[in-house]
Amino acid sequence: MIKSRWRQFFELLILFMLVIYGMNLLTLTVFTRETIRFVNVRAGIFGLINFLEFYIFFRWAVSKYFPAKDWLRFSLVVSGNVIVFNLFRYAMSFLLFPKIQLYQGYRYDLISKQRIEVYITFKQYFLMGLWTGFVLLLAAFAWYYFKHWLDEDHRRALLQQQKAKAESGFLKMQLNSHFLINSLNSIYSLSLVGSPEVVSANRTLAQLISYMVNQPDDITYRCSIKEELAYLEDYISLQTLRTGCPEGVQVNFQESLPGKSIAPLLLVPFVENAFKHGVTNQAQFPVVIELEADEACILFKVRNKKSTSHKDKVGGIGLENVRKRLELIYPGKHELVITETEVEYFSSLMIKW
Repeated sequence: MIKSRWRQFFELLILFMLVIYGMNLLTLTVFTRETIRFVNVRAGIFGLINFLEFYIFFRWAVSKYFPAKDWLRFSLVVSGNVIVFNLFRYAMSFLLFPKIQLYQGYRYDLISKQRIEVYITFKQYFLMGLWTGFVLLLAAFAWYYFKHWLDEDHRRALLQQQKAKAESGFLKMQLNSHFLINSLNSIYSLSLVGSPEVVSANRTLAQLISYMVNQPDDITYRCSIKEELAYLEDYISLQTLRTGCPEGVQVNFQESLPGKSIAPLLLVPFVENAFKHGVTNQAQFPVVIELEADEACILFKVRNKKSTSHKDKVGGIGLENVRKRLELIYPGKHELVITETEVEYFSSLMIKW
């Protein structure tokens, strides 16, 4: 906490002095030793004094007592701050820099016929100091509300990120449960006919579940393309055990893939949809699954002939959840095209890295 406050103090100091020096330098038309000294005194020394007055306004009056509506302490800090710093500035000006801070010019005395230097009186200086204090108080309020806006914006961004993370985790959980139900149904079908492939199917399912469980819910997490393709291949092998027709699926994955990463479990719902609602046991009408990628994007396609058999009522959330996950994870960086005819279903997903 202390380090944070000191860091804030010095950050404000640097910003304040840059503004004050910049404003004073912009008013100069001639750069001489005298004018530079003038700027260093007014912007440097008295700018630092003004900053201290501003910081006390900001740190206590505006940030502490104003939000708490403690008007007595607020008034005491404001009035005390203005009086003390006005007296201090006048003492510095009178004792050290009268020519720079108090000198107004000269008047000609007719009696003595001499020029008499004219200086700002204490009353005049104090009234000017009241205006300076008012401006510094307004600056403290402006900075307070600007910082409050920044903090609120940061908080909203964090809440949005947490919301997106929670939604992504929930959608992924729905996808996992949907997949698990369909996979168990597939293994159950194998067991009903006494297939010896049940053991292999159970082993593959265990690998798939292990992969899913090990994926964190962090919306920013990415896995390698090779890991996701290995998962897809295990899923396809599990499904072909159920259909008993390996020729009913054609897998065309690009051999050489870039070393890129992708959000996990985004591709399997398209394959699952093809096995669920398509013809997967006829070699003449195979499910075609293709993937290609380069340094710019990845393109994933699934094409299958539509089955005329009755569709089960389990699931139906896979592709809709994929749409939502894509909006959360790849907003503005993906293109999903789904085309459905009377006989064919085609999905194409393009994701930019």
